[in-house]
Amino acid sequence: MQSATLFTLIAHRGFSSDAPENTYDAFDLAVEHGFNNIETDVQLTSDGTPVLIHDETLDRTTTGSGPVAAASLAYLNSLDAGIWFEGPAETVGRKGPAAYGDSFVPTLEEFLQRYEGNVNLHLELKSGEPELAEKVAALLDEYGWKRPASPSEPGVSISSFHFEQLERSREAMPHLDHGYLLREITVQACERIAGIGGTGIYPLAGDVTTEQVELAQEHGLWVRTWGVRSESDLLNAHVAGAAGTTVDWPLRAQKLLES
Repeated sequence: MQSATLFTLIAHRGFSSDAPENTYDAFDLAVEHGFNNIETDVQLTSDGTPVLIHDETLDRTTTGSGPVAAASLAYLNSLDAGIWFEGPAETVGRKGPAAYGDSFVPTLEEFLQRYEGNVNLHLELKSGEPELAEKVAALLDEYGWKRPASPSEPGVSISSFHFEQLERSREAMPHLDHGYLLREITVQACERIAGIGGTGIYPLAGDVTTEQVELAQEHGLWVRTWGVRSESDLLNAHVAGAAGTTVDWPLRAQKLLES
């Protein structure tokens, strides 16, 4: 079994169980509780600005509607990204309905300025625009974000479900770690990501096995998981030997692993 102290908990879209996902409220809450590993999603607006939002459309997490790719930055700036959210009864965030009515969709540039030197950013290239990787690379270079010396140190790494984005990103940012998001680790997937110089492979937490982790390690790949929906998913990833996972509720996950 992986030691709890060696298992990295990554705040998924920030502390997204207790604050609206992919907002400063969620990112700040994670940092406030000692979780400096933060995952977020980046895609482009219609005018080419990298912004931090998960869905292809605005409807679920903002007061807007329609595709992110069809929305201008000015339109996104007019939207509320937190009024929809209501945290759990025992939240460590703000309490009550509409507690986050002042949240908004951050740009990647704003995030890099705000958290420089304070977080280890796990940045998912969420959309498929050919120019996304290049625009992300330019911002990371401008603000001096680099590969972290260890999981507890500030820095940035890249991931994506879109393999072609990983290829573009590796070309634009060969000095950074890149991980392939997928459901299951296979020989073919390991060979594919290792073949472009990637360093990680990220399977679904509830389905990963010790055999899959060992297969990845044979290819020199670091394994962390995603899709933790329950305590059993978390424990499965931990027992299988993954090095960490993204999780919406990092504080509860930490307490569970420590117990």
